[in-house]
Amino acid sequence: MSLARFKRPLATATEDETVEQGARRMRDLGVGCLLVVRKGRPSGVVTDRDLVVRVLAQGIDPTSARMGDFVTYDPITVSVEETIETATERMRLHGIRRLPIVDERGEVVGIVTADDLLVLLGSELAGVCDSISNRSDSTESR
Repeated sequence: MSLARFKRPLATATEDETVEQGARRMRDLGVGCLLVVRKGRPSGVVTDRDLVVRVLAQGIDPTSARMGDFVTYDPITVSVEETIETATERMRLHGIRRLPIVDERGEVVGIVTADDLLVLLGSELAGVCDSISNRSDSTESR
């Protein structure tokens, strides 16, 4: 299954904005990360966990700290042409929960998260369960 289904508007940040501004954007958009994009290409990712562990827990003032100081640069990406299986394997290999999706020019067009994959898997399993429970011939072995 193609990753094209995960093309969607992205929550982004700039390196110069404050951590407070970035955290508010995450809250307002209901997302757990922001992509830092340069000329359409993903240059980094900042997660809600990054802000909690690397800013708040360290006692750094979020009203003056800049997002660029807490970005994880050069994020692992996946091509829009690749499959969900590829994305899953990349997440597993790198121990990450989010993958920016890039097009053939390397420009970011979406993001796929571990939560997205869990929802997709859950709906696939529900479909299998539904087809099993609605079998018309109950004499067949399952």
